[in-house]
Amino acid sequence: MEENSVPLPSKYRLGTKRNDMKKTTKTLMGVLILVSMMVTPTQARQWSLKDCIDYALQNNIQLQKTRINKLSAEEDVLQAQSALLPSLSASTNQNVAYRPWVASGMSTVANGYVQSSVDKVYYNGSYGVNANWTVWNGNQNRNTVKLNKLAEQQAELDSATTANSIQEQIAQLYVQILYSDEAIKVNRQSLETSKKNEERGKEMVNVGKMSKADLMQLTAQRAQDEYNIVAAESNLKNYKRQLKQLLQITDNEEFDVEIPTTTDAQALADIPAWSRSTTWHWPTAPKYRTRNSPSRAAS
Repeated sequence: MEENSVPLPSKYRLGTKRNDMKKTTKTLMGVLILVSMMVTPTQARQWSLKDCIDYALQNNIQLQKTRINKLSAEEDVLQAQSALLPSLSASTNQNVAYRPWVASGMSTVANGYVQSSVDKVYYNGSYGVNANWTVWNGNQNRNTVKLNKLAEQQAELDSATTANSIQEQIAQLYVQILYSDEAIKVNRQSLETSKKNEERGKEMVNVGKMSKADLMQLTAQRAQDEYNIVAAESNLKNYKRQLKQLLQITDNEEFDVEIPTTTDAQALADIPAWSRSTTWHWPTAPKYRTRNSPSRAAS
């Protein structure tokens, strides 16, 4: 028997198309959500020398300890100075008592009438003022002030010395990173030259114009240049790790250093002349002179 297919009404066909479109839309939305949830790799922050120094001066734990010691020394000076001033203290004491069942009271006669009253609440208070001033105790308080001021100056010098040491270490590591990056570029150029010389040597060996011993020297030079690149890359990573450790960055973010762009004109520029009369002044380091050192006037 033959089965005749009955065509569906137009409204059913439209409903089927709409359902297919809804399924397609849901699928596309799911794909977009998955794409948006995927973690895209972010570029590492480029740290300049100024960024490294500013970050270290604000977040270095050792430097913060020296600053706290300096603040503590300043508080010690203020406390020692306060011992030179008189002290004044006041005290007060208040007492209120309530007695609901009083056996006797007080009676008074006024205008021929007897008036009696009973006090159930009793109040009393005391006040006192105490003043103290150490006039002289063997000059101990003044010597304590001088000692604490010297401790404050020492804490300030320690903080400045720590800050200068951190800046010096950052500058040294930063220069080493720049040198290693430049060494990688130079070694890569040298490797390209070595590869070309090796290929040229193989062709000359094939035509009999070069011995295999000379070719082995060219091959060894190419291998040495490859090793130099690997060593320079290892040094670069090591210096970056040391700089990140010095900055005390504990997160797992990628750490990279900003490589400044230079030109041939900057490299060929004249070095400024250095004068012997140039003196360096450290504002945080006072000048000390020993007792036996001769003065300039005597010389």
